[in-house]
Amino acid sequence: MAVKGVAHRFGGVWTEIKLRALSDYLGFYQNALKNQGFETWYIDAFAGTGDRHAELKQGGIFENSPIEHVERILDGSARKALKIAPPFAHYWFAEQHRGRARQLENLKSEWPYDIQIRSGEANIELRNLFASRPWAGGNSAGRQRGVVFLDPYGMSVDWETLEVLAATQKVDVWYLFPRAAVIHQLANDIGGIDDGKRRALARIFGGDDWEDEFYRPTPAQRSLFDPAPVERKGRHATPEQIAAFARKRLGKLFCYVSDPLPLIVNGHDYFELYCLSNNRNAISLIRKGVEHVIQKYMPASRRKSAHLGGGQ
Repeated sequence: MAVKGVAHRFGGVWTEIKLRALSDYLGFYQNALKNQGFETWYIDAFAGTGDRHAELKQGGIFENSPIEHVERILDGSARKALKIAPPFAHYWFAEQHRGRARQLENLKSEWPYDIQIRSGEANIELRNLFASRPWAGGNSAGRQRGVVFLDPYGMSVDWETLEVLAATQKVDVWYLFPRAAVIHQLANDIGGIDDGKRRALARIFGGDDWEDEFYRPTPAQRSLFDPAPVERKGRHATPEQIAAFARKRLGKLFCYVSDPLPLIVNGHDYFELYCLSNNRNAISLIRKGVEHVIQKYMPASRRKSAHLGGGQ
């Protein structure tokens, strides 16, 4: 079905892997909690339009038809979540782009659920949510449990937001960590990191200890025109060490940090999908669901030219 409005074009096979992994966990989560008396929430802070437009290639000798590129409208994270059975008690979507947020409003007429839409900056909206009822008080306080999906545009998740989510001890957080975007900020020489990049790195890591972790002094060199040696610091950390540092930082906030599901774009590790939780009483159950999902999708996520067939 064609959707009128703002087309949201993004992703590739790695996007579908990410969304299927999330959907599988949501199904596991809802079935695990369905008779526990909890009020469950699905919270999506970068929800887009609810759909995604993707260009797919079809045809070829195996299909006995000419190769052509066609655009299809596929379910985004919001629609996939709304199709989970049993359903969540509440669905909360945030989207800063006003046109996309308006399109999200259409979901209310399609689904008979409690759907809340927020048109605002994701970090601010999330903090407001968890600072208000029922999460922060009220007659039903304590019964809330939820899954939070953080699928940011670039490096736009604040460390302070992760602190808020960890402090609830009631939500499982699926966080798409932007590995390639972080590495892009890290120049080979520390002098190449300007104030804007420093702020972005502090925002995502929650401090500035990344500098001592990633950079080491290099031998001083004398200039032909300036005999005084020039002190420099060069980056020694590999992409794998940078990713390991990110995991270590996340472990300072959450008692459970899953192994990442790597997502490859054009042959390179661009993202790492984590599940994070501070719900200590449920860690063994959470780990069971997460490890099943990661093992299921790891083979496809690791292919440099992935093909993901089959249905949900």
